[in-house]
This record gives sequence, structure tokens and C-alpha cells, in this order.
Amino acid sequence: MKYSFKVAKLFGIDVYIHITLFLIIAILSYILLITPQPFGYLNANYPEWIKLILSIFSATSLFFAVLLHELAHSLVSKKYGINVKNIVLFIFGGIASIEEIPKEPKKEILISLAGPATSFALALTSYAISLIDLPIFSDFFIVFAYFNAVLAVFNLIPAFPLDGGRVLRGFLASKMNFVKATRMAAEIGKMIAIFMGILGFFVNPWLILIALFIYMGANEEEKMIVVENLLEKIKVAEIMTPNPVVVSADWKVSDVLGLMLKFKHLGYPVVKDGKLVGIVTLKDVMNARGDEKVENVMTKELITIHPNQTAFDAFKLISSNKIGRILVVEDGKLVGIISRTDLMRVLEILEVLDVGK
Repeated sequence: MKYSFKVAKLFGIDVYIHITLFLIIAILSYILLITPQPFGYLNANYPEWIKLILSIFSATSLFFAVLLHELAHSLVSKKYGINVKNIVLFIFGGIASIEEIPKEPKKEILISLAGPATSFALALTSYAISLIDLPIFSDFFIVFAYFNAVLAVFNLIPAFPLDGGRVLRGFLASKMNFVKATRMAAEIGKMIAIFMGILGFFVNPWLILIALFIYMGANEEEKMIVVENLLEKIKVAEIMTPNPVVVSADWKVSDVLGLMLKFKHLGYPVVKDGKLVGIVTLKDVMNARGDEKVENVMTKELITIHPNQTAFDAFKLISSNKIGRILVVEDGKLVGIISRTDLMRVLEILEVLDVGK
């Protein structure tokens, strides 16, 4: 996610904070300061500066609770052998970037329920601690308890990208195929988002933002599953451009630009002494001198794929690395190239064929 920075590494998972988190912490601090107990500190019998510190500390700790919520999802995912790239905390809470969506309903349900279960456990524990008669300490934990309870209940709303939407899909997927279950769960999520958005006009504008987040999340989840379902049926070898045009490492930038004008492709594999050593794209040469050698401007860190992998594997690599094309390599030899445009065109064709069934 853009505008995020790494703050920790827990259980091998990178934890990032998005800059929007600071905005929501400031807003939450103010809300806690002007809200009566037990949801805030307005009528607490303390000096104003103590109430302000409590509000800021509580707002910050709420995202510690979100981190534990997402960490629970991540650890259960890892237990099932699913890799988790990172956790990002941002304005709407947190997101654990799980590399693949579990197709087994039981696994998806257990992974999805891990977060709310953790939040409920935190709520109960915090409430028990709040019963101890210690001023300030007790007030802090009652607020923390209520927040975790709200976090758990909110996430169980049956709408993507919330946990409840994934639990719903898990139950539906045990009765029908995964794609149909996703579509049905996504439609339910969109209806809930629309209702929440309408309610927001009369109750709280913040609900409108949450509704948009849920609607877009449901839409993206549906699109991604449809893309995966279509592209995983196709091998890279079936859609790649075989024997791609290559350029030599000692060519000049001006030679590459001439090649781009001729073939209309914006990226070419680079070879030296018969070996693949890099890839040169329009982005690499656009600010270089015309007489500069290609090996001085090319991208040397190659991201490759095997021809027997699926088109969806290629899609994930291109999307996650934000690149326009990927080289196809077999037994150390360049055998083809596949671009983002190739994948989009194939996807269009497959969607037509799928609708026609």
C-alpha cells in the first residue's frame, strides 16, 4: 500500500503503518475526549490534561487491538501453510495481505473467525480488568473493552472485505462452487453497503465512508475471484509470445528506441554472450542519453515465470511487482514473454467464452 512505512516484524510478518492512521488517531482522540463514559472521558472526574492523555493513549491502543486482530488471522493462515506478506494498519483498521484465498470452506471460516474471536477475548479480559477499583486504570480498560467488542461485532457483518463476508462465503462454498459462493456473498455485501450508506445520510456521515469501503471491497473480491477462476485454467505457454525479440547488452539506447518504434513493444529481454542478463523498458531508457549502453540502464533484477505455471500466477507476479511484462524461462533459457496487455486481452476473451456457456 502506498504511503506506508514498516514499524515491526512479528512472527515473520512485516507490519506497516499507513499515514492515514495518524489522521484517524487524532479524530478518535477528540471523539473520546468529548464522549461520556463508558465510551469516552468527557464526564470523568479528572483534570482536562489527564483526560486528554487518556484519550490519546486509548485511541492509539485501539490500533494495537486491530493489530492483534489481524495477527490472529495471519497466524491461523500460516498454520494452514498460507503465506502472509504483511499487515497494514490504516484509516479503516487493518489488512493482512494473505497470498492466496483458501478454497476449503472450513479453512476460510476458521481463518476469518480468528480475528473476531481475538477481539472478543480482548474485550472480556479488558472488562474483567476494568472491575479492579483503580482510578484511570479502570477507566482506560472499560473503553478498551467496549472498543474490542464493537470491533468484533462490526467485523462479523456478512460483507466483504469484513470477516463476516468471508465466513458467509465459507458456508456458501460448502453448498456450491467457490465462484458462485463469492458472487452471492459479494452481492449480499453490496446490499448491506447500500443500506449502510443510506442510513449514513440520516445518522452519521462516517457510515457513508464505511459503506463505500465495504461496497468497493465486495466488488474487488468478486472481480479477483472471477479473474482467478478464468486465468488459472490457462497455462503461460498457451498465451505467451514465444521466441521474443531480444536486444544485446552493448546496444545503444537509441537502437532500443528504434526497435520500440518498429515493433510497438515497450520492453525487451537483454542478452550478453548468449545469456539472459536483464530487461530494458521504455521507463529505463526515457531519461537516458541516446549513446548510453543498454547494460547501464537495463533492469538487472529479473522476475521470471515457468511456461507450465498458470496465467493467474503471471497475473499475480505482474500485479504485485507493478511491472508491465514478465519473462518466461525454462531450464535457464528464455522461451517467451507475457505482458499485462496480453493477460487483459486473454481475460476479455475468456469472459466472453464463460458467459456463452
